[in-house]
Amino acid sequence: MATVVSTLFISLDGVAEIDPAWHFPYFDDHMARAVDEDYRDTDVLLIGRVTYDSFAGAWPGREEAGEEDAAFARRLGDMRKVVVTRSTHDLGWRHVERLDGDLPAAVE
Repeated sequence: MATVVSTLFISLDGVAEIDPAWHFPYFDDHMARAVDEDYRDTDVLLIGRVTYDSFAGAWPGREEAGEEDAAFARRLGDMRKVVVTRSTHDLGWRHVERLDGDLPAAVE
């Protein structure tokens, strides 16, 4: 049996999204370790299309740039990604699958 882990960035006032104005200025080594821990034993990333678009818009370029987070970006790129979407646009990034059916059945 697999374990499903949900990771969320949430502000003290309950906003659960990554707003670059409040997220990135506060991203530090402590947060990086927590994120790394969340992804350490992950073999499949199950995400919605909006989150996927954000990831695919950022991480491949960060991997190419070869800066300090390139290893993490490569790990995300190499990971199997299942994107929940009804959209038919090209998802583009490597190791990505589209799921437009029954999410609970797919997770099960």
